[in-house]
Amino acid sequence: MSLTRANTEFLIVSRLGPMMAAAGMDSTTVDGTNVNLNDPIGKTIRYLGYAVVSAVLVSDADVAQVTDAETDEYLDLVTIHTLEALLGHLDDVDIRVGPRTESLSQLAAQVERLLAKLSAKADKEYGFGMATVTTGYIQKDIAEHD
Repeated sequence: MSLTRANTEFLIVSRLGPMMAAAGMDSTTVDGTNVNLNDPIGKTIRYLGYAVVSAVLVSDADVAQVTDAETDEYLDLVTIHTLEALLGHLDDVDIRVGPRTESLSQLAAQVERLLAKLSAKADKEYGFGMATVTTGYIQKDIAEHD
């Protein structure tokens, strides 16, 4: 089974739709043309080591490069990159006028907590930032003289 752009959008909107709507992002389009999900999808594909034909319009062919074994990692990373994009849309601040208070920054704080949690989970499951151990030997081809 290979993923399509529309499959990806459907899954991300089902995960983050209410937050996307509150941030003013498109939270209804799941037909492969959601502009707000283009960058998170493209960034994830590039992160996994694949190329995208166009940075401004990721296609089904770009998404199809993701293997079945990478599907969960891909979807988790698209979720993380979408949360990062969400933070860029959330610029509301708390307002206090006399006895009236509006805590408009709560969503940004919630997104930051969720982003930290999902990033830690991805680090643990997929080993981001861990060094690869390699071994080898050095052979010196020299002749000893008296």
